[in-house]
Amino acid sequence: MELLQVNREKCLKCGICVEYCPACILYLGENGPESITDRGCMGCGHCVAICPAGAMENKFVPLDRQRPVTKPMLSAEDAYEFLRMRRSIRNFKKEVPTEEELERLLDICRYAPTAGNSQGMYYIVFRDPAKINAIADVTVDWMEDEVAAATENKRYFVNVIKAYRERHKDIIARNAPVLIFAFAKRLNITAVSNAEQSFAYASLFAPAIGLGTTIAGFIQTCGIAGYKPLLDLLDIPAKHKVAGAMMAGYPKYKFHRMPERQHLKVEFR
Repeated sequence: MELLQVNREKCLKCGICVEYCPACILYLGENGPESITDRGCMGCGHCVAICPAGAMENKFVPLDRQRPVTKPMLSAEDAYEFLRMRRSIRNFKKEVPTEEELERLLDICRYAPTAGNSQGMYYIVFRDPAKINAIADVTVDWMEDEVAAATENKRYFVNVIKAYRERHKDIIARNAPVLIFAFAKRLNITAVSNAEQSFAYASLFAPAIGLGTTIAGFIQTCGIAGYKPLLDLLDIPAKHKVAGAMMAGYPKYKFHRMPERQHLKVEFR
């Protein structure tokens, strides 16, 4: 099958799909859009989604798998308030969310933007308290190694280690009932960015299904650093690298206000 199939009777020859193609592999021929090659296609589906006549078919993104846009966008005011209401949750109920709830939470991650439409994030969800505690413990072990080696993290880690070891405060995993890791086959800035974007989608969607989340920053940094005791504990698939980590669960408390942030800092040139 060729990259594109075009219903010539429906095609308006408007050229919108050609103009919008991120990979610039389409051109407008006499009979409508044509593809120069299919090797550069990233499978984003924009050419099919943006066609006003529904005349486009892409072998990587079939038309019958695209949902029509039917609901109106949120108003600017509603969208602004929705985004402001997002909170990082660090206090959770002991009850563990169901697999269905967690699958729904992660399903929205599939629609987060990824570099070059690379997608392909792989997730492992930990729900065993003993396993989560062990992950927190080895993370602190790594932090202590960092302090002993006098790395640039030393100053920041000292108080965290004291809170965990001496005050027995789980500042690492926050007693979360769920710990989610995102993995990629290549660990680079793109993979980490993809994980961050996917978890951002999850954090925004979570309140709609009664869940709360926050990035497990210490654990994530330890995993990205490739700390072997943590990687051994995770028992991850071959050739996969830690790209992100996130806590999830039912929020223990309800927020009643939306804290203000620093004023906008912007320069127009």
